[in-house]
Amino acid sequence: MAISLKENISIGFSDFWSRKIRSIVTITGIILGTMSIIVVLSLVNGINQQTLKWMMERGGLTKITVSRNWEYQSETDQKNYFTLKEFYLIRSLLPEAAYFTARISRNFETTYADNRFRSSVSGVLPDFKYIEDWDVSEGRFLSEFDLKNSTDVICIGSKVKEELFGNKQAVGQFITVADKRLRVIGVMEHRYMKGGNIGNENALSYMNRWCYIPLSTMINKIRNQDEIYSISLKSHTVEEASLLREKLEAIILNLRRNEPVFNIESAKEEAAQMEENAARFQLIFFLISAISLFVGGIVIMNIMLATIQERTREIGIRITVGARRRDIFLQFLVQTVVVTSLGGVLGIVFGLSILNLVGKYLDIQLIANGMMIGVALLVSAGVGLIFGISPAIKASKLNPVEALRYE
Repeated sequence: MAISLKENISIGFSDFWSRKIRSIVTITGIILGTMSIIVVLSLVNGINQQTLKWMMERGGLTKITVSRNWEYQSETDQKNYFTLKEFYLIRSLLPEAAYFTARISRNFETTYADNRFRSSVSGVLPDFKYIEDWDVSEGRFLSEFDLKNSTDVICIGSKVKEELFGNKQAVGQFITVADKRLRVIGVMEHRYMKGGNIGNENALSYMNRWCYIPLSTMINKIRNQDEIYSISLKSHTVEEASLLREKLEAIILNLRRNEPVFNIESAKEEAAQMEENAARFQLIFFLISAISLFVGGIVIMNIMLATIQERTREIGIRITVGARRRDIFLQFLVQTVVVTSLGGVLGIVFGLSILNLVGKYLDIQLIANGMMIGVALLVSAGVGLIFGISPAIKASKLNPVEALRYE
């Protein structure tokens, strides 16, 4: 008497409901393991997406930055900064770049009347707003005229405006920076990244404390020296970014006699490396979470072995009335898979239901996707398949005569 797959599944569910306490104990490990997979993978995915979003907010994947390599100590006294002449030379050698800027930054106390606020003041080129994808909300940004004539003008961040002027008009007013009176010509747009809070701060809130003046003004009137430690540029397309970075690196190495005095980083390559690292972390965390599933699988195997012991006489009767050993094997294997799959489904449901709670606690958005759900379900079913084979084989090999005599 052959038993169909549908009947085996029905028997599996019937046995589950008839032994509720044991069944709950059996699938608890599977539920917890599956929940761990969903939560952990969603956390890694959320961090990955948030970092990528931050990169897009800071100029996108066409951005390339040059900064001082703090880990390298030159043995030949190579300068770890660029002169203004070197900067313009580098820019002239890269005509394919869409935008180009240097940046000299220092912290200064900015003052207006009796109000004071410590801010990072940067000397930049007009291209800066295009490189950062960041424009003014009031007034205007720096122009080529300001750069050429070293004008005494400044664009301030929204936080600086709030601290110095409150609700008053800032554009057209004068503030003091390093004993220099500068006219406010613009207020930068307020930077805020949705879902990007880190503690009590937003991931982009620090930018609202920055101010910008012409690079020439910084060099000629504020610092009186042209030591440039940071350069930023953009390619026209994402595809061109890698080639532009390689050409830029070759130029800078040539200027510094092949010594890695500077780091040259491409946002596109950083994003690719980030995705690669995220995949590694997902695999590691997945394997750690899977351990609890395998522990649950061992528990299930032991319980199923005990169940076979209890149902020995029933198995003997089934074989006597015509059930094949293959049917007995499938009956217990399917029953185990049904139990673990049910635990997997419950684990997925519980895992998805607590994502918002975990996200609020960690102050980060957890992002689940269909692949995670599919993997979690397949792993939970796989655990039942792996750990259900041994009890199923034992059940199928019972001697029907001895089974009928079993008390």
